[in-house]
Amino acid sequence: MRIIRRQFARLGVIALLMVAFVMQAWAAGSTGLMDRVNRALRADNRLNGATCYVTAPGVIVLHGQVFDPQDRNLAEATAYKIRGVKQVINGLTTTTGEWLEQQARINDTLQLNGFTDVSARVVGSTAYLSGTVTGPSEKQRATRVVTSVSNLQVVNMIWAKPGSVF
Repeated sequence: MRIIRRQFARLGVIALLMVAFVMQAWAAGSTGLMDRVNRALRADNRLNGATCYVTAPGVIVLHGQVFDPQDRNLAEATAYKIRGVKQVINGLTTTTGEWLEQQARINDTLQLNGFTDVSARVVGSTAYLSGTVTGPSEKQRATRVVTSVSNLQVVNMIWAKPGSVF
């Protein structure tokens, strides 16, 4: 009976050592896969905001922020090209979505303040205003309206056409 217990104990130790070896090999392999995918992402300047981690063998999760949906798709395609990647979970966000939200908020505020012929276009940290107003003071007021709802730099390309003197 003691001999059988010793043999089971030895088998248990061997099994634990094998599991530890497999887990260590998987961890080393996943780190290598993650490094290869991250190198491929960094090789393209459009994907500088993207990075990845491994959740299971061959499963890559992309996270971070890229410029637009095309770059988001490019990052996914780049990851799939790496040997060993079986599945990509794309959790990347785009900056253009934030820009569109700011742009909509600014345009709504301009409309609410009576600037029906003025619109804003947001690109990065800059809001570009265009359209027409009745004079220089209204042109300045439009800029103040935009700065009251955002921290963006305002480029005012509004044309001030003089109103009627009568």
